[in-house]
Amino acid sequence: MIIRKNRIRSESYLNEFKKGSNLTIKVNNVLNSQTKIEKFGFKLDDVDGTTILPSVFNSYSRKNAEQFYTIDKTLPKEKYTQTIYWTRTEWAGRGETREVTEFTDIVRERYHRDYHLPYSVEFTLLRTESENSIVSQQIKYVDDNIKKIINTINLVLSLFGECEIISDEEPSYSTPSKVVHVNWDILPKGKYPWTKVKKSIESISKKYNNTQKEMMLRNCEEINKLSPDFVAYGRAGFRGYAVFGFTYKNLYILESMFPNNATYIFEKDWEELSKLSKGEILNQSLHKARIIHTAKWNEKFKQVMGK
Repeated sequence: MIIRKNRIRSESYLNEFKKGSNLTIKVNNVLNSQTKIEKFGFKLDDVDGTTILPSVFNSYSRKNAEQFYTIDKTLPKEKYTQTIYWTRTEWAGRGETREVTEFTDIVRERYHRDYHLPYSVEFTLLRTESENSIVSQQIKYVDDNIKKIINTINLVLSLFGECEIISDEEPSYSTPSKVVHVNWDILPKGKYPWTKVKKSIESISKKYNNTQKEMMLRNCEEINKLSPDFVAYGRAGFRGYAVFGFTYKNLYILESMFPNNATYIFEKDWEELSKLSKGEILNQSLHKARIIHTAKWNEKFKQVMGK
């Protein structure tokens, strides 16, 4: 089934498919538009089988890559803490003042929010003599996945304006012959001085606000003091994330650019960790520790690390 629209609004487009079947969303002739395929998150030299989490470029791709929330106004407003990086004036004595720049936690009120893990649908590039397309991973067509399927369809329609939906019950259905996950750009093993790491963090934080940038710089500098022997930066839908590895301890620390997010500490083999979806990584059952981004992050990080 081929859809040519900018978006769909309902499940009616799926009526011809059988519930319980596995659906794949496919976009053909993607390499005809280099700008769009790069915006989606692929690189022009990516080979057949390259698999990524799409970049964040609109609301659909954001729900696919990042934790999102729904607001419930039927419940009373509740307090929450917002961390900001600001400059204030304080007394320095003898009638003088001085400017202090720091992180501060501010308590505010808002309606209740229910948080949801990202849909985390990955896409694979098919690049052979006979293929020039991208295909999503299989999504089972059940009631619990309807919003996920519609969001995935709209993710590609909003950029390419056309997609094909294929069921695994169709005779022509096939899966990619190979899949190579490339959600991380891995640096060679070795010690990395903070000046070099800082430059990389500043590069990936250009489009973020000052609080987001300064928080990641603060957190990454503290992590880097522990002398990791491994550094990786997120690509496409993982952009804004950095991993600091301590391979001799089988310990990996995941840091992100996003406020109201957290630092995740894993005791897990890197090869296995790098294949996890965004939703699996953010799932609280898989990590050793999770440190919420607040003004007191530094203190809690030292407690967790035993410093």
